[in-house]
Amino acid sequence: MLFKEFLLSALLAPLVSIQPLSLAATTTDHVFLGFDSLHKQILSTHDCVKNFDGGAGQTLLCGYELYNLMTSSNSARKTLADLDSVPADQVYTYLSHYHDIRTSIKEILNTASSKTDHLDSAGLKAFATIILRGFAKERATYETLSKQKLPVDNHTELAGPVKNLGNEFEKALADFL
Repeated sequence: MLFKEFLLSALLAPLVSIQPLSLAATTTDHVFLGFDSLHKQILSTHDCVKNFDGGAGQTLLCGYELYNLMTSSNSARKTLADLDSVPADQVYTYLSHYHDIRTSIKEILNTASSKTDHLDSAGLKAFATIILRGFAKERATYETLSKQKLPVDNHTELAGPVKNLGNEFEKALADFL
């Protein structure tokens, strides 16, 4: 009996001493870091797409870049979702990051549209279309989250230099179909 109590206390003692982890609240600084990381990955992926020639090496490299882009986008989206709201004094910084990302996305969509022949010859056109549709959904999620986090007065400023990124995705998808 004594051994059983000793064993039980030895096993439970470490669990009792565990303190709950304090999770720091998500701040706009976290969101901005996520946006910066996402923007860098968009630019890196854009470079890969620009240089894509349909070869096996470029296919693997661009696949790796797209995977990293999806991971970065997912991470930045989760961080944004965890944010309570964008403080009034940081709205324009938020919009600046948001517009930079949207502009880069429009550029990569234009470049991807110009590479449909290379994608088709490599047998990747259908795969690229699926990825493009996934990113179109992700764009809509970011827009919805941004509207939730920004004051209503700033919703009209979300479009910025790219008036309708949804239309840009539709144009790119039309080139792939």
